Amino acid sequence: MERKLLYAFRGWIAFVAFMDLGTAFRCYIERRSFLGDHSETQFIEGDYTISRILGIYCILKAVALVHCTLYIHYKPVVSMGGCSLAITMMLYITEALYFRSTTLNFYVIFPCVLNSITLIGLLYIPRKLRLWEHRIASENDDENSQLLKQMGGFKKRRAHKNKTP
Repeated sequence: MERKLLYAFRGWIAFVAFMDLGTAFRCYIERRSFLGDHSETQFIEGDYTISRILGIYCILKAVALVHCTLYIHYKPVVSMGGCSLAITMMLYITEALYFRSTTLNFYVIFPCVLNSITLIGLLYIPRKLRLWEHRIASENDDENSQLLKQMGGFKKRRAHKNKTP
C-alpha cells in the first residue's frame, strides 16, 4: 500500500511538472504573458521579455520537480522541489495582489491550488512513509561497514597475491 501511495504521488508531481512545461511552451508560442502591465502606453511591440522569463522559470521549476519525482528519497532534492513550489506561489500571489499586474483569474488560481496541494504532499507523504529515517540511519552504518568491507577485501586480495608465486 505504501508503494502505491508513493508511485501515485510521484505521478502527481510529474503531472505538475508537465503543467509547468505547458505554461512554458504557451509563453513562447503565444508570446504574451498573463503577468505584466498590458496597457497600450507601456507595451513595446515585439518585446516579449516577461513572457520569456516566465517561460524559462517554468522550465527550471519543471526540471526541479522531475528530479524531485525521481529522487524523492533524498531530503535535499525534496526540499528543492518544495522551495520551487513555494516561490512560484509567492510569485503568482504577489503579482496578483501586491503589484496588481494581473487579476485573480484561472491562470493564477489554478497553479496556486496545484502547487499548494503538491507542497502539502511533499511535506507530509515522505514523512508518513518514513523515506528519510531509514536512509539517515543506514547511511552512517553503511559508510563505515562499506569501508571495513573494502579493507577486508583489499587485505584478502593482497594476502592471496603474496601466496601465489
